[in-house]
Amino acid sequence: GMEEISAENLAKLEKRYRTTVFIVSAQVISAVIFLCAAWFVNKNRETGSEDPLLTLWLVILFLSAAAFILRRQLFGWERLKNVTLLKGVSGLTRLLQINTIVLSSFAELIVIIGFIISYLSGNFVDMLRAAAIGLIVFALNFPRLSLWKKIVSNLEKV
Repeated sequence: GMEEISAENLAKLEKRYRTTVFIVSAQVISAVIFLCAAWFVNKNRETGSEDPLLTLWLVILFLSAAAFILRRQLFGWERLKNVTLLKGVSGLTRLLQINTIVLSSFAELIVIIGFIISYLSGNFVDMLRAAAIGLIVFALNFPRLSLWKKIVSNLEKV
């Protein structure tokens, strides 16, 4: 359980975790800002191109699929174990942080592309669709302290 993590490692983990939550939260806030910006941009506009902008939607589809697949790769047990063996718990918590930020960057990118689609189409609904997809990716990858603790407590004895 949780009590198995040494005080030193717990301190490292919590510090990394706080920084990660701060960064990911900033990314989520930037996504909300893009959403608001899209609303303002499209509020008083005649609709733009009726072109379905399929290519950009395919990019969004690709990014969301990539985030799911990459998540399994990045948090693969062997990979986490090897990093712990090589770089200790500090290396492990750093990896957890980097993995999380990389994956939430996918969500942020989805929202930004949604903004571009919405700007080009003149349709705010496009922004809402992309933001919904981005939100799912953010939610799935949002750092969970309990999970980080479980990973560290299982690996600190490696």
